[in-house]
Amino acid sequence: MPFKQLKKFFSGPPPHLSRQEAMRVFQRDHFKCQYCGLDGLHRFENWLILTIDHVHPHARGGPRSMDNLVTACQPCNLIKGKRPFASFEDAKKYVLAKREEWRQQFHEHVKGA
Repeated sequence: MPFKQLKKFFSGPPPHLSRQEAMRVFQRDHFKCQYCGLDGLHRFENWLILTIDHVHPHARGGPRSMDNLVTACQPCNLIKGKRPFASFEDAKKYVLAKREEWRQQFHEHVKGA
């Protein structure tokens, strides 16, 4: 087992972002999902599903620095997952394409029901 995996095994999961750190990211991004544009500033229900995403996944060595953190809604964060991308633009392109694919599947199933 590589040293990094052993270290994670013995030290447990990494600490979560503090509320203050998360709020700095939300404020910088104007409480808007940086992938799909969901507005969490003007609708409380949207704000409830906002999360912080690591552009380069923390699980794959991505830093917890402000330039690696973006506001993301839960669906976009889930779609992106722990996949590594060369840039934020590549990640956004993937997430939006996958959302559209899922939207089409949803409409096909609703019409078929």
